[in-house]
Order: sequence, then C-alpha cells, then structure tokens
Amino acid sequence: MKKNRLYFGMLILMLVAVIIWAFYNMLNVGKQETSYRVSVVVENSNSDRWTSLRQGLEQAARDYNISLSFVSTGSFSTAMEEMDVVKKQVTNGANGIILQMNTDHAGQELEDLSGQTAVLLLETDVDPEGVYALVAPDNEEMGAALAQAVQSDFGDDLAGKRVGILACSQSQRSMQQRYTGVSQGLRESGAVVEWSLEGKAESIKDAFYTLEQDKPVDILIALGNDETEMMVDFFAGDELGWRLDRCSLYGVGSSEKNVYYLDKGWIQTLVVPNEFNMGYQSMEAIAKQLIYHMDTTRSSKVNYLVVDREHLYDADIQKVLFPIVQ
Repeated sequence: MKKNRLYFGMLILMLVAVIIWAFYNMLNVGKQETSYRVSVVVENSNSDRWTSLRQGLEQAARDYNISLSFVSTGSFSTAMEEMDVVKKQVTNGANGIILQMNTDHAGQELEDLSGQTAVLLLETDVDPEGVYALVAPDNEEMGAALAQAVQSDFGDDLAGKRVGILACSQSQRSMQQRYTGVSQGLRESGAVVEWSLEGKAESIKDAFYTLEQDKPVDILIALGNDETEMMVDFFAGDELGWRLDRCSLYGVGSSEKNVYYLDKGWIQTLVVPNEFNMGYQSMEAIAKQLIYHMDTTRSSKVNYLVVDREHLYDADIQKVLFPIVQ
C-alpha cells in the first residue's frame, strides 16, 4: 500500500514537471538564444541632444539582451556618407540597424540594406511606405503646439506681431510638417510671418544676422534642436540685452543647453519630444523583429511635452527631461 502511494506521488510529480516544462516552452515559442547586435546611426551622435534617446535605447537593450552599438558620428554632408557608415556596420556583423535619415535620396540603398539586416527608422525623413517601421513624434502637431504656445502668451496682442521661423531644411519631411503646423496655427491670429530661413544651423548664422538687421521680428520660432541652440548663442552676443527685451524665442529641443536656457528665461516655451520613449520603443521594436520575427512594418508615434519655465520642475516633466534608468 505504501509503495503504491509512493509510486502515485512520483507519478504526480513527474506530471507536474512535464506541465511546467511544456508551459515554459509555450512562453518561449519562436524565441532564439542567439545574441543579437544592433547598431544605432544618428547624425552628430555625441551631441547631448541624444542623451535621453540613448538612455532609452540602453534600457531596452538590457531588457531584451541586445548588444547595442551607438555609432560615433559627426555631421553628414550627404546621404551616401551616412549610408557608408551603415554599410560598414552591416559588414561588421550588425543584425539590426536603427537609423535616423535626413533625406529621401538613399531610398534604393536603404531597400538593398533591408534585405541583409533588420532596419528601423528613427525620427527620419525617409517615407517608410509600409516597408519599414518608423518611430517618431507627430511633427505637424509639434508645430501646431508651438503656435498655440505663442497665442497663449500674446493673446489679442499677437495681431500685427512679426514672426521669423528657422526651419532647418525644408527638403526634410519633418521640417515641412512642423512648418505647416506653425503656419496654420498662426494663420488666424493676425501675426505676420516676416521670413523663414532654412538650412543647417552652422550654415545660416550670417544669413540670420542680415535678416535680423533688415527685417527684425518680435517672435522667433526655431523648429529644431540645433536651431534653438543657435538662437540662444545669438542672444548671448554683445547685444544680448535689447534682443532679449524685444524678441521672444520658442523652439523645439531636448538638449541640456536648451533646457538650461528655458530655465534662465531666454526661451519662452520648448516643445520636447519624449526621446527616452523614442529610444526604448525603437530598440524594443527591432528586438522583437530579431527575436520573435514579429511585424517589421508597424510604426509608432512618440509623445511630446510643451514645457515653459513655470512648469519646468513639475515631476512628470522632469521624468521626461531627466529619466532615471533602472
């Protein structure tokens, strides 16, 4: 009798072990133990504007056991220059590429690349066309948010105010969308867009200085992080006092420099993409492509914050600006 009970107990334990083993395998269907390496290529990767994005990438890489290579880069003069960096990463064994592209002129090279490795587009101006996953903020909404911030500050006094817009390159889809959002948002306000200036920040300083003298404006709107930084550098020049008194600056940006000058009062409002989430979502999406062979074309939008000096130290805003990585 005791032997029967012993055998019965052993049988139950074996059945439980089999069930646990089967359940574990069900949870890991399609999962491979292969170690994957993902390279991230963005322009001017050493800029502190990428700090939060990189933290998000690193957090997701740890969560999904991905080897992350955040490639050291400078400013790309052509799309082919950037693609050469990408191809080198693939040649060196990258299983996946997270790529910020600032031009549509590398479409064929990108298509060829996607046949060799997993590709995810980050805050890019290449049209994914249902072929590539894209993780990015809603740029037109961000532009509209800047216009709304201006309207909230000026109210009825906005009529007749002169506005200058620094739009980076209008050949970039993201800048076109931000410009559309700003211009449509200001259209019914009575404000006058006196001029818009496009080009990379380092190449438009002289043109801006001339415009500022010939067609001075009351409000400056900078549609990119580098352009917002250029404006605070301009304000820091010899004629700082009267420019700050006369001209209000609104911008897009997430760098420590821009946040510092928002706190100092030189910037009235910053629209800040949630770049930690952008980094995390990007790495998570490409990890799922590699590990679980999930959908490679599903894009996602990243939220953004509208931040002014008064609310800069609110807890929810601080979490986005200065995320604590676990």
